[in-house]
Amino acid sequence: MALESLPEHYLPVILLRDFEELTIVEIAERLDENIPSVKSRLHRARTLVREYLIE
Repeated sequence: MALESLPEHYLPVILLRDFEELTIVEIAERLDENIPSVKSRLHRARTLVREYLIE
């Protein structure tokens, strides 16, 4: 499964955004991260999932 292939530091971000439908700000607050970091991790996680699905 694509999500299982993600490094563990990307998984919470993509789950909170795409499955729990939290905003970037809400994710940043929940994970005690800054907003640019959350955006970066979400983008990278989605890229990795996309690459996995293309293979």
